[in-house]
Amino acid sequence: MKLKESLEKLFIKLSKDEELLRLLHYVPKNALDDPLDKSKKDILSMTDKFKIIEKVLIPSDKTYDLVLESKMCRICFYTGTRKPQTSYSNASRRLQDNPYASDQVYNFDVYVHVDIDIMDFRMTWICDRLDELLLLNKVTDVGDFILAFSSPINNTPKGFIGYKLAYATTSLQESPKRVHK
Repeated sequence: MKLKESLEKLFIKLSKDEELLRLLHYVPKNALDDPLDKSKKDILSMTDKFKIIEKVLIPSDKTYDLVLESKMCRICFYTGTRKPQTSYSNASRRLQDNPYASDQVYNFDVYVHVDIDIMDFRMTWICDRLDELLLLNKVTDVGDFILAFSSPINNTPKGFIGYKLAYATTSLQESPKRVHK
């Protein structure tokens, strides 16, 4: 399954994208304050970049620290459902599970403070960038990321809006390594 390895690869991919980090970190002063403006510091060149990254990219569904007073944006990402791929067998005249491959879903929950979103539509901006980074790319395992579904998150922390993007990819089934004595 290699779920840990896949989440690590996702974290590296997202944390190396300057545009995504700027969208998540910079809070607009007004509607014309562009987080991608070249006059703003590159986050990847900042000395405290790791503090910023660990606040805005969370490999878990952690929202308890999102409070009304904290005007910020965050992406929570974590594994979703996994099921064996199926194919039709003419010999048995039925669908059969593929013992070698599964469809693995990865969830990306985007949270944006309402005041930030009102200024510059930050929620959709972040979702668009995330989609550019993931859709039809091999980030983990063997398959391309395909959008499985997306929807608003109804139960968000007070003062925040949320949107879930779920991507499916092909993942290899591997038998556990056996230890010979």
